[in-house]
Amino acid sequence: MNLGIIIGVSEYKNASDLPGCVNDVQAINQLLEMSDKCDDVLLITESGSTRSKPLKSKLSAFVDKYSVEDVEELIFYFTGHGLFEDDEFYYVLTDYESSKKNQTCLSNGELDNLLRNLSANLTIKIVDACQSGTRHVKDPESFQKYLDRSEKSFNNCYFYYSSQNDQSSYQSNEISDFTAAFLAAFIDRNDQEIRYKDILDSLADTFSSNAKQTPFFVMQGSYTEVFGFISSDISSAIRDIITSEVMAESKQFNDPKSLLQLIEEESVDYCSEDEAIECVKLLRKIATTFQFEDQICQLYECKVELQSDSGIPIYTDYLGKYLSKNETNYFARIEKEARNREVPRSAALAGFIAATSILGEDIPMKTESYMAITGASSTVELPFDHIFMRLESRYPNIDDTGCLIFPFLSQTKIAILASFFRYKSREWGVKQIVQSSCEWSGYEVYIKDKTEVEKNIRELLDGYAEYTLHPILDKFDYNDERVS
Repeated sequence: MNLGIIIGVSEYKNASDLPGCVNDVQAINQLLEMSDKCDDVLLITESGSTRSKPLKSKLSAFVDKYSVEDVEELIFYFTGHGLFEDDEFYYVLTDYESSKKNQTCLSNGELDNLLRNLSANLTIKIVDACQSGTRHVKDPESFQKYLDRSEKSFNNCYFYYSSQNDQSSYQSNEISDFTAAFLAAFIDRNDQEIRYKDILDSLADTFSSNAKQTPFFVMQGSYTEVFGFISSDISSAIRDIITSEVMAESKQFNDPKSLLQLIEEESVDYCSEDEAIECVKLLRKIATTFQFEDQICQLYECKVELQSDSGIPIYTDYLGKYLSKNETNYFARIEKEARNREVPRSAALAGFIAATSILGEDIPMKTESYMAITGASSTVELPFDHIFMRLESRYPNIDDTGCLIFPFLSQTKIAILASFFRYKSREWGVKQIVQSSCEWSGYEVYIKDKTEVEKNIRELLDGYAEYTLHPILDKFDYNDERVS
């Protein structure tokens, strides 16, 4: 028996949508159907099914259904956002939240544990994952070691990852580059068998000259394992699938546009100062009138202030770092201050610090001055500098939380950067912010897309509510299905 699991996540709550994933899934599913590859396929692609709870439930039920069967081959395919963090790879799901990644993602460790229950003789993983914009470890060796550990948990396996962990996979609204290249391996295989090693070789050649995207492969097999027989009809059908998707994407290039047309198309995104200020006012309106769910209102009193002073009670270096690395030209001043740090007196000694420290030897050091980013401020006049929101506890045994929201404008986009933080009681009537509890997030939206602006603001405030409520649910071991 051969089984297939196909997952495509195209819609996200807190990450950019990937509309092309729908086409990716359809194309891979067509390949399996045409080749009569699998006896049963679990297909998960509808937005209601790609949230963490229903997806994990369906996946577990599918595995349990076949756990006592003799499974010869298992094919797992995922397209969507991916994240490598804390020495673990995560398949990012629709309701992903960075503060709850174990709940709102499917970890590769959890997936491997589920798949092992099927005891397949051959396990295939095809992972076409775009970076979600969250933190990731920029160390290819750590990613390779991680996948090697995953490989050892299966008898025979072939893993195809669309990119290294410090890269992004590329996708359009039609189909992703990696999935298209995977399918292309089956073209011109008229009336021939195709090995999994053949697919690997085709992918490696396709991306060999692409410095921005380098697929990553893990193999544990004899190189003789076969996907199946590809008839000329199947080969022709796959060519049609790829051609129709690529043509839909590239037909706009058939007639080269003039310089004037290119300029005019881009200029549509630019807005006037009045339009930009109205966007900031929309942020103010939503924040000051936002209705938290009943559970929050029962436990907290919400207070909102529009502030324009510089007395911000938390460290704001995130603001400056975010804006300084952003490609959008925001109207902002990056704030810096002179600081001192201890460095090796000789640059040549820098590489020997670790070794000599182990030996207990002193390193000749000197004091060096440098400019550290401490924050950012708007260079255009706004109705307010930031919004301060505080949820004050109605009960002495739960803590207050706070939220600061900072808007920054460019000619095309608004960046909304926010920090959530907690308070602790230091004595009766005195509560202080716990600096280590600060959690920053940031996103940018085109100013003219008012619907998307409002959607992101409301999702940010929903995230603040969840940040506030989850420690209480954990403290009292209370499972509330409304909070996910």
